[in-house]
Amino acid sequence: MRLDLSEILLHVGKNVPYDMNEPALVDEDIECVEPIVGRLVFTNAGSTLLIKGKADTSLYLSCSRCADYFSSPVSLDIDEQFEMQFSGGGLRQAQQVDILEDDENPIAAKIFQGPIFDLTELLRQYLLVEAPTRPIPPCDNEGRCQQCHLLPEEVLAPYQDTEKPEEAAANSPFSRLAELLHEEEAE
Repeated sequence: MRLDLSEILLHVGKNVPYDMNEPALVDEDIECVEPIVGRLVFTNAGSTLLIKGKADTSLYLSCSRCADYFSSPVSLDIDEQFEMQFSGGGLRQAQQVDILEDDENPIAAKIFQGPIFDLTELLRQYLLVEAPTRPIPPCDNEGRCQQCHLLPEEVLAPYQDTEKPEEAAANSPFSRLAELLHEEEAE
């Protein structure tokens, strides 16, 4: 959703709350299961635009143990500051306010296009930061995954190496390369 913040940007001290009920966000990096609900407050603090608030939703995540998908609640604490730059404002010219954004990440989309604020992009960035890197669904009292009903060691058992280190080294596809390197060092 895009919001026009022209009125807020032109009036120092203006404080405007916004109740969010955004549709579930789905893109290549993140997928929400529920709408994003919460409240933001936009404040013109003179040379800075402050955006503060909270939002809640649930993300659709893949378990890092069993790869099954599950829903996980996420709460966002939004606290942003954007520097404002003023220009114009002569006798016949209206004052122009531009928002300055840090270009820390060149692949991140811009949040502002003039006075137009891209709420969806801000929420996407916050969700990416808040999403766990190794998600694990809730476990029951025995430590079993509520998705696959396995213990962590049962999930990893098929992938455990049963060979002794010496046998594994001898059976490695790189064992011949290791022999050649040792021969070369001996020479």
